[in-house]
Amino acid sequence: LGQMSTNEDLESCPVVPTPNSNPLEIDESSELNPSSSKPELRGILNLLSGDISAPSSLSETTVTHYSMPSREYVATKAYIGLYFSAAWCPPCRAFSPKLSKWAKEHEDDVGVIFVSHDTSEKEMLGFVQNKNFAFMPFRDRTFTTLNQILSVSMLPTLVIVNRSNGKVITHWGRTCVEKNPDHCVEEWKNGRAGVSWLQTLCTIS
Repeated sequence: LGQMSTNEDLESCPVVPTPNSNPLEIDESSELNPSSSKPELRGILNLLSGDISAPSSLSETTVTHYSMPSREYVATKAYIGLYFSAAWCPPCRAFSPKLSKWAKEHEDDVGVIFVSHDTSEKEMLGFVQNKNFAFMPFRDRTFTTLNQILSVSMLPTLVIVNRSNGKVITHWGRTCVEKNPDHCVEEWKNGRAGVSWLQTLCTIS
């Protein structure tokens, strides 16, 4: 177990606390409650209640006009990858092009939604430009809630969610994409984690 943690954190940045961010209220009895003994997070995709932008080529002057409702985008995918990342994070800059290419190759099954930890909306829009990521409005309340309930502490983090039931398959999406890019989706379909222990011991290229 220690070896797996070491590999995943080999190139990561700590999350910087965000001031003045108010999470959505979570019912204490809800499966979204992170203190639940067995949270299944069935309602996690419903948290994406605001509009998100579909992957597209953006200009740096683009601001808050996102046109595609999140439920419409989510409904077309079997799996959703919640990608917590930022332009200021060197490992994020290294991994994002790989993830973008992988997302394009697997777009029939997987949609990647960028959850920005950037310092400004302009920085976020510049970072997602020409990448195959949908993205949420910059620093809305859903951003804070997702970070809390998924206990995101390092960047980049890619959390894979089963769209049909909202269950989290793995927090190790980054490792799946880096170590097992050609077969991880098929493994998710068969109820497996998407990467083997042996594969985690291999050096990330």
